[in-house]
Amino acid sequence: MPLAFLLAAALLAAGPVAAPAAAGQQIAVFSAETSLVNVAVTVEDAHGRPIEGLTSRDFVLSEDGKKQKIEMCARMGQGGGGRSTSLDVALLVDTSDSMLETLRRSQDAAVRFLTALPNAQEIIVVFFDQQQRVERFDREHPEALFERVKTIPDGGNTALRDAIVFSLRTLGNSGGRSAVVLLTDGIDTVSQTEPAALDKALQATPVTIYPVAYPAAPTGDGPDPATAVKEMGRLAQVTGGRLFRLANEQALPGVLDEIVADLRAQYVLGFSPDGAGAAGRLRKIGVRVNGHGKVVVRHRVGYRLQH
Repeated sequence: MPLAFLLAAALLAAGPVAAPAAAGQQIAVFSAETSLVNVAVTVEDAHGRPIEGLTSRDFVLSEDGKKQKIEMCARMGQGGGGRSTSLDVALLVDTSDSMLETLRRSQDAAVRFLTALPNAQEIIVVFFDQQQRVERFDREHPEALFERVKTIPDGGNTALRDAIVFSLRTLGNSGGRSAVVLLTDGIDTVSQTEPAALDKALQATPVTIYPVAYPAAPTGDGPDPATAVKEMGRLAQVTGGRLFRLANEQALPGVLDEIVADLRAQYVLGFSPDGAGAAGRLRKIGVRVNGHGKVVVRHRVGYRLQH
C-alpha cells in the first residue's frame, strides 16, 4: 500500500498552526517542571553498540561542573521509571514538491516504525509542506490512517522549522519526554520561524531529534543541501539524538529500526536541581560513564529551571 494513503489522511486532520517567532539561546535545553530533572542518555561502545546493564553507580552526572546525586536511573526499553521512561513521538513527513514522490513509497516502513516504538504514550504523524496537518496514530488499528483516503495532495514549499515547532507544541500537551523523527531532505524555503526561535522552542521541551536526511540535489538558486544537512546535524547533536543520511530510499527501513533501537537503549537519569541562581538561567549538563572502557555518551546539553 503506497504512502499515498498516509499522506492524504493528513488532509482531514487539523489545519496549520502558526509557529512562534522570537529570539532565543543557541543551546537547546529543556525546562524542569517536576522535582527531578530527567536526562535521557545513550551509551555506546567504540563499535556503536549500546551498553546494557548500567546502574546509577556507573554514571557520573554534573550540573555546571558540580557532581550531582543520581536519584533515579531507568532503562527506556524496560520501563520501571514511571512517567520518566514514557515517550511521546512525532513522525514528521515532508510532503513538499522535492519529497512527495519518494515518500509515497515509504508507508510500510513508517507504520512498522510507529508500531515498534517503546513505551510510547502518544504518537502523532505530522505531514508538512508550507502547512502542517496532524494525524494521531493508533498502534492497535494502524489501518485507520488509510481508511478515508483516495487522493494524494500536490506538494508545495517547505517550512521545516515551522513543522518542528508545531510538533513540539502538539506533543507538549502531555508533559512527558518526546522524540521527533524527521523524514526530509532538510531544505527549508518558507518557514516563518527563525533558527533562534526554533532553539527557544527546543529549550522548553525535553525532546530528542532524529533527522533522517534524504538526498537532495543543488537547485542553483535555492538553499544549499549541504547546509541543510549540517543544520539537521546540529539539532540532533544538541538534543542528544542522531543524524541519519540516506543513500537511497531503500535504506529507510534499516534506519528506522536503528532509531527504535536507540530509543530502547536510552537510560533516564534523574537528579534534584540546585534551587540557587536566577530562574531561567542555562544549566549545563555533563554525563560520563566509568569502568567500561572507551564509550560514546549522548545526551542533551542542559536545561533551564522556570521557577
